[in-house]
Order: sequence, then structure tokens, then C-alpha cells
Amino acid sequence: MSRYFDLRTTVLIVVGHGILPEEEDRPIAYDLKRAVNARSGGSEGHAGVVVTDVWLMNHELSEFFPAIAVGGPGVNAFTAQIYEDLPVAFTRDQQVFIQMESDGKRAAVWGMDQGATRAAVEAFVNEGWLEKFLELVWRKI
Repeated sequence: MSRYFDLRTTVLIVVGHGILPEEEDRPIAYDLKRAVNARSGGSEGHAGVVVTDVWLMNHELSEFFPAIAVGGPGVNAFTAQIYEDLPVAFTRDQQVFIQMESDGKRAAVWGMDQGATRAAVEAFVNEGWLEKFLELVWRKI
């Protein structure tokens, strides 16, 4: 049985490619994926999928998926592509950043190092930003 990925409701969780982002950010991204899936209520097509920035930037359909970049612009090309245009929703000590479009289509969650990126994802999940993002994405259906 093939798996179905709905362009409107499957949330891409995007990590950088390469040794450091794969080693440091991918486990954080899978924690975020579990948090997204826990909030889906079992709805078909409402899920998180972890992909790399290379996959996202090389597939023309990827622009239609809602996406959350994990990792800073130095390690994630998708973050580098979007972070200057995204409003800052939350920051702590200029080390931890949550950026999100008002329509919920794109977000970047990152820190100045791996520990700060983990703290950014924890804030995103635990302080209501993930719910806001998913509400914006999933209510459009």
C-alpha cells in the first residue's frame, strides 16, 4: 500500500543536508514530527514528514506543502532561503529564533548552535507556536 501525502496538510519538516545537520538537527526534527503527528488526531493526510533541504529545493511540488525549517541559515539552505522574509515570532537572548508567516505556510525554528536549535523547537512545541502553525495550515481545508 502506498502512502499518501496531501499537498495542503502534510507538514514538511526540513533539515539541512550534510554531516552536522544530519547528526544534530535530524533527531530534533523527528521530535518535532512526533509532536505534529500527536496533534493530527489521526486525520488522514495530517502528518509531519522529515526531508532535507536538497529534497525540498529540487522538487517543484514542494512549494505547495506547508514547511517548517529546523536549523539555522548556515546549515539549512531552506532556512537561508526564507529567514530574511519571515517575521520573528519569538526570540530569546538572540540565540533562539522562531519565525513564522502569518498564514502558517512557512516557519523557521533555529538557534545559533545545536543546543539553541533544540531550545527553539522545544519553545515552538511547548509554548503554543506549533498549535498556531497547525491551526493555520489545517483549518484551510
